[in-house]
Amino acid sequence: MKMNRGLSIAILLLVLMTSSFSNKGLLPKKQGGNDISDKMFVLIIDIAYFNCSLCIQSLTDFNNMINAYKLEDSIIGVMVYRERNDETATERRIKIIEHQIRGFIKGNDIRYPIILDKKGLFKSLSQDEASLILLDIQRKTIKKYTFPLKKVQIDEIFFNTNREEKE
Repeated sequence: MKMNRGLSIAILLLVLMTSSFSNKGLLPKKQGGNDISDKMFVLIIDIAYFNCSLCIQSLTDFNNMINAYKLEDSIIGVMVYRERNDETATERRIKIIEHQIRGFIKGNDIRYPIILDKKGLFKSLSQDEASLILLDIQRKTIKKYTFPLKKVQIDEIFFNTNREEKE
């Protein structure tokens, strides 16, 4: 079953609006009304991403920020993979991927849920890379970042210090 990008985004937004993402009052408001608890994240990781050591380090740094700000309730991870034609091989491969995900979660101190996208709903958003979709409720914006994240992107995600605001 193929799904277009618009439908994937619509499903993503529906999941986010009906999910139990909550981070009520854990973090104080920053100066200028910047409240990091008004942000929700969807982390989309393609299984092919495991081959990029720089990306893995960037994800570790990102996870450390999530853990430091206690934003585990504001993020959900989605693991996508490429399908193969052989159905029996696919079932076996899914078990291997699930095992890899458990090791990945434990090895990277991930404290938020990561689900395996068995239906391919998010595949069009990954494009063989790890991506972060940021839903900033306060600013009413949705942004997509790809890993590895740069320092300026980390600052923008967590502190809203992009150049447009400074000017």
